[in-house]
Amino acid sequence: MALLNVKKVSEWLLVKPSTLYSWAEQGTIPYLKLGRLLRFDPDEIEVWLQAHRREPTPEPTSPRRRHGTDRVDVLIAQAKRAVYTPSHGKPDQDRATRKGDSHGSV
Repeated sequence: MALLNVKKVSEWLLVKPSTLYSWAEQGTIPYLKLGRLLRFDPDEIEVWLQAHRREPTPEPTSPRRRHGTDRVDVLIAQAKRAVYTPSHGKPDQDRATRKGDSHGSV
């Protein structure tokens, strides 16, 4: 049984060595401690990987529409007409200076 060191396992799993040390400390990944050194059994790591494998999530078939949202553009246009009247000003108009006003008084 050939054990792997932190560097080899980090290269295999494409993670930083510090991540492996953290996982070992948390008990997330199987390891052996020989004195102050961490070693990993490749067979145990393979079993651990299989246990943590996730199936890809399926692509959504189509976006779901809420009931009554077909008229969104019409509703927005109505709301704009109700709010942006000559007495309220236009949305691109600065109310303090009345910039955009066609009177030319400012």
